[in-house]
Amino acid sequence: MMPKNRCSSPSAQWTSDEIAQVLKTAEMLRHKGSALKLNVSSFCAEVGLSRKNAYKHKRHFEKNQSAVAAQWSELNEQHQRDLEKIRLLEARLAEAEIHQHLRAVLRELVIDYQKKEPGKTPKRQRLLDKYNHISHSLGLAPLSLWE
Repeated sequence: MMPKNRCSSPSAQWTSDEIAQVLKTAEMLRHKGSALKLNVSSFCAEVGLSRKNAYKHKRHFEKNQSAVAAQWSELNEQHQRDLEKIRLLEARLAEAEIHQHLRAVLRELVIDYQKKEPGKTPKRQRLLDKYNHISHSLGLAPLSLWE
């Protein structure tokens, strides 16, 4: 059984894509004014194809290339959207972690106040400073207990 996308000529085992690439190269050389010329008729004779069929391979190849390029572009755009979602989720996670840390400091401050020691203590001041430092990073108003 013959491999998929191979030409029917038993002597020349060229794929459709290879034929298309040779024709595209010949076209590019002509377009660029190269001294090197590819004789498409000779190539088609060697492969065992008519010029008409060879150019069908080229059109099919270009159509596939265009479809692949469109899919690649769409995948790249989706990737960029996904990266932006990931950045937003990471930012929300970081903010949630800060809020969790803020709640822990506040909980420790409340526990210290429940000890029934009156007024301002060094530990309470340290916890209050820590709370205000964290809340400032979130854009919250500072907490004042002794005014």
